[in-house]
Amino acid sequence: MEAHNLGYGWDRIENVLWRVYHGELDGYQAQRIYVMIGTNNFHLNTDEEILTGWRLLIQAIRHRQPTATLTMVGIYPRRKEEKRVRELNTRLAKLTEEMGINYLDAGKVLVKLDGTIDELLFTDGLHPNAEGYRRVAREYR
Repeated sequence: MEAHNLGYGWDRIENVLWRVYHGELDGYQAQRIYVMIGTNNFHLNTDEEILTGWRLLIQAIRHRQPTATLTMVGIYPRRKEEKRVRELNTRLAKLTEEMGINYLDAGKVLVKLDGTIDELLFTDGLHPNAEGYRRVAREYR
């Protein structure tokens, strides 16, 4: 089995859309596609715009890879934005359900019971550290 990592640092939804529209998913048939995108849109876009971007991206991927199982991964929690992330992820989960796409809220293992991020699992309040990623991996094997 061969895997392709098509993610780039600082990616925003519009960057992924551009690459999909310009052939990134063409010429092969994927079995499974996992997409984790949207956190870098937080400072530029409203939640409505992020939802619209996800919808467009799902449509574009489904058009180009109709037989692949598509799973959209919710936005990881981030310091001082936990409430926004939680509310947006609820809406993203609903969107994926409406569109018949799988949804995975991998970041839920990175927060404490009070809903704030567990600082011990992050390097900077945004990016999980090695232990944070271990917890995500254990939860979703």
